[in-house]
Amino acid sequence: MMRRAGIILVLCITGIAGVCAQEKGGKEVSFKNDIFPVIKSRCLPCHAEDNFNPSDLSLDSYDDLMQGGKNGAPIVAGKAGESMLLKKLGEKPPFGDRMPLNKKELIKEGKAKYLSESELKTIAEWINQGAKNN
Repeated sequence: MMRRAGIILVLCITGIAGVCAQEKGGKEVSFKNDIFPVIKSRCLPCHAEDNFNPSDLSLDSYDDLMQGGKNGAPIVAGKAGESMLLKKLGEKPPFGDRMPLNKKELIKEGKAKYLSESELKTIAEWINQGAKNN
């Protein structure tokens, strides 16, 4: 049931992203201007090339992101719902902890800080637009 809820969340996010793209007149999401700033502030504290992380996923650059880590490539261009990046950022990831990591006590207290719905929609939209290095 929990896994199904996570899948439903990802599908909702990707569906909402498609609607948002239509409402914005199909504005292209930019990796450099829209995606990388989120990665830099929320992901690089753990997923920089120089940091140890169990997944061996470095997010220092577009090429590093697309290469992936121990769990394979996190992006399926054009298919946000199949992209592990969104699954790991979602409420119920298929394995391990939800990203970005939070201290266990913050999670228990309901004070954990995850990506906003807007950030998730933007990432989903970028992936659905082909996950371009733009």
